[in-house]
Amino acid sequence: MLILSTWAVALAACGRDGTAATLNEPIQLAPGQSAVFHDNLKVRLVDVSDSRCPTDVTCLWAGEAIVRLTVISKGKTSEHELKELQKGALDGYLFEILQVLPARGPEAQRIAPADYRVTLKVARLTR
Repeated sequence: MLILSTWAVALAACGRDGTAATLNEPIQLAPGQSAVFHDNLKVRLVDVSDSRCPTDVTCLWAGEAIVRLTVISKGKTSEHELKELQKGALDGYLFEILQVLPARGPEAQRIAPADYRVTLKVARLTR
């Protein structure tokens, strides 16, 4: 019975546009990829704006990686930007950007937009 239930859940997840995800668990997304949570919350990684300082340059400012997300919640679509290691609240959920990969390397080593991976966690806000 347990195997049949697991198989049914896996098939249901495959039919969605996005990776099945669980609240309070980190998930990693590539640009254009979506995570779908059990309560019809969908999060899509649009892109990463990266101004982090190259490792072989002395910078006055360390720079930052800004993640742009499209969130579909309660039938409404909105776009949001969060910085790496930043949290933000929306529609009863807390979004946290845990990590942006790859780490910034030397100036000559450019990161292609498709090579970014963002680890994020979504939790329900407690009242």
